[in-house]
Amino acid sequence: MFNLTTDEAVFTVIDLETTGFNPERDYIIEIAAIKFQGNIEIDRFWKLIKPDTEFIPPHITKLTGITNAMVIDQPKIKDVLPDFLRFIDDSIIVAHNAKFDISFLNYNTKLYTGKTIKNPSICTDNLARRILPDIDSKSLEHIAYHFNIPYRQKHRALSDAEVTMKIFEKMLSFLEDYNVNRIIDIIKLSEGKKINYREKRKRYV
Repeated sequence: MFNLTTDEAVFTVIDLETTGFNPERDYIIEIAAIKFQGNIEIDRFWKLIKPDTEFIPPHITKLTGITNAMVIDQPKIKDVLPDFLRFIDDSIIVAHNAKFDISFLNYNTKLYTGKTIKNPSICTDNLARRILPDIDSKSLEHIAYHFNIPYRQKHRALSDAEVTMKIFEKMLSFLEDYNVNRIIDIIKLSEGKKINYREKRKRYV
């Protein structure tokens, strides 16, 4: 998998909405994933999730627009996880601030299955810090603006996943201009490690 090119690899862009920042105390309330290969979308996954507390804090509702009424009849994360794990399969996970999303997924996966997610991951936030140093903010909104990508519904899982996928495609195109197209090198970049760039092939606009 690590020696595949970006055209050969299967990526799954994920995004979560949660009731807070701590996976041990807070809960996933929305999950989305978009699977693609070679810039062609393969499939989508999306679910609203009822938190175990059965209560979404008002400030989270204000941020996301997700209300208690919207999730009252939805499944809990333990019922959603099996389908989600089958969906991501052995693909490469892509997320903006991947550490956050994966921490919630791993906590719940460990809690309900006794295992953790082993998929390789690429963080577009970290990647932006390596290849887009001139952008002051590396937020999803600012990077989308930099690439002229429409971003109409912030802090909703599917919309955020769509924008992350488009940003990641732009990043892959950027790296391709430097002859960087192997998964292992892109993972290294997103982890802050050095790789050997070749001479740039053409001007990136």
